Amino acid sequence: METSKLVALFVFLILLPCWALYYTRSGLKNVEGYVLGGRVLGPVASAFTAATAATSAGLFVGGAGMAYQYGWGGGTWQIGAAFGVFISWFVVAPKIREVSHKTKAITTPELFVKRYGSNRFYSIVAFWIVFFTIPMLVVQMRSAALTIESYLGLSYSWALILFSTVLVIFSSLGGRSAIAYLSTVQGMIMIIGVTVAIIVALKAVGGISGMDYLLAQQNSSLTTFFGEMPRSLWYNLAFVYLFGLFSGPHIIPTFYGMKDSRTARLAFPIGVVISLYWTFAAVLIGLVPRALGIGIEIPDKAFAVFATNVAPEIVGILLVLCLLAAIFTTLDTLLMAAGSSIVHDIIGRIKGKSFTESEELRYSKIATVVIGILALILSKIQMPLITILNAFGFGAFVIVIGVPMILALFWDKANREAALFCTTIGPIIYMLWRIYLVKITGLGELPGTLLVVLTVSIIWSLVKPANNESYFQEYRETYFSRIEA
Repeated sequence: METSKLVALFVFLILLPCWALYYTRSGLKNVEGYVLGGRVLGPVASAFTAATAATSAGLFVGGAGMAYQYGWGGGTWQIGAAFGVFISWFVVAPKIREVSHKTKAITTPELFVKRYGSNRFYSIVAFWIVFFTIPMLVVQMRSAALTIESYLGLSYSWALILFSTVLVIFSSLGGRSAIAYLSTVQGMIMIIGVTVAIIVALKAVGGISGMDYLLAQQNSSLTTFFGEMPRSLWYNLAFVYLFGLFSGPHIIPTFYGMKDSRTARLAFPIGVVISLYWTFAAVLIGLVPRALGIGIEIPDKAFAVFATNVAPEIVGILLVLCLLAAIFTTLDTLLMAAGSSIVHDIIGRIKGKSFTESEELRYSKIATVVIGILALILSKIQMPLITILNAFGFGAFVIVIGVPMILALFWDKANREAALFCTTIGPIIYMLWRIYLVKITGLGELPGTLLVVLTVSIIWSLVKPANNESYFQEYRETYFSRIEA
C-alpha cells in the first residue's frame, strides 16, 4: 500500500475520530447528552450532521451508478431530494425541535406516544426502526469495504473489519456530540473532494456541452430528462428522497438536538447548499465515465472508475476519503438511532420501570455494538444496486415515521388509530407492493403505499377527530402553539 494512501487512511479512521471523542468527552454524562448532544448543537454542526447523515454511498456510489446507467435521467430524480431538503429545514425541523424540547422526548417513538396517547408506539416504531436500519447498515458497510479493497489494496474481509471496528467503537463511545463534530469536519472534507472532482470531471469532457455531445453520440436518450429509466423507478426514488429527509430515524435526532428553533433557520441555507452541491457532483461523476466510453460491468463501480481512471491520484485519494466520510457519518447516526431505540423504547418498556442514567447509557452503548456486529456479519451477503436497496429502507421510514410525524405536528385532527395504521399495516403494504404490485400498477412502492395510508389516515381522522380525546388535550398546546423563530 502506498505511503500517501496509508497516511490518509490513518488520519481519517484514527486521528479524526479520536479528536472528536476527546473534544466532546464532557457531553457523555447523561442520556440526553449521549443521544441528543445535550440539545445545544448550533446551526453549522446541525446542518452538516443532517446533510452528511442523508448523504451516503446511496448518493456517491448509487447515485453515480444510476447516472452512468441511465444518463441524465438517472440523476434528475434527485429533484425530489432538492425539494426534500427545503421542506425538511424550512418547515419540519423547527417544529420537531420545538415539540421534542417541550415534551422532553428523546426518541421518535416517545414523541408519538405523547402525541397519540398509546404506549404501543414504543415497541412498534422501534421494531421497524431496527428492522429497516439493518439493510441500510449492511449496504453502507459493504460500500466502504469495497472502496478500501479496490483502491487501497486490502482484502474485502480485512477492509470490512477495519472500517466496522472503528465505526462501532466511535459510535458507541462518542454519542451525538462526537458524531456532530466529526460530521462537520468530514463534511468539509467532502466539500473539498467534490469541488476538485467537479473541476476534473468538466475538464475531462469539455464542460457540460461537451459531455452532452459525447453522450448523444452513444445514445440520444442519455441526454433526455427521463432517458430509459423506468418511470415507476424514477417516481419512486423522487418520492423517497422528497419525504425521506425528514423521516429518517438517524436524521430526526439532529433536529431534536438543535439549540433552539432559530438554529433551524440559520442551518437551512447551509444544509440546502451543501446537499445540492454534493448531489450535482455525484451525478457528474457517474456521467463522465459514460461520456468517455469507459465500459463498466456494474454501474455502481462508476465512482471507483472515475477515481482511478479519470482523476489524478491525489484527487482519487480525496474522493475515496469523501466517500468514506459520507458512509461513516451515515452509519454512525444509524447505529445511534437503532441502539437508543432498542434500549429506550423496547427494553426499557419490557423492564417495566425506568433505567437509571448510568444503566441506559451503558445498555445503549452495548446495543450499538451488537447491532454493528450483526451488520458486519450480514455484510458478507451480495447486494443489488445500492441506490435501490438504500431507497427501500429510506422509503419504509416515510411510511412508518414520516406520515404519522407530519400528521402529528401539523394536523390537530390526526388520531391514534390512523397513526397505528401507518406504523403497523403501512410497512406490510409497502413490502407487498414492492414484491407484487410495482409491475402490475406501474407505480413504485412508496407512491403506491403513500396513496393508501394517506387516504385511510385522512378519512379515519375526519370521522373520529383526535381533538376530543383526553390523551390529546394534554399536549394540544405543546404541538400546535406558535413556534418561536
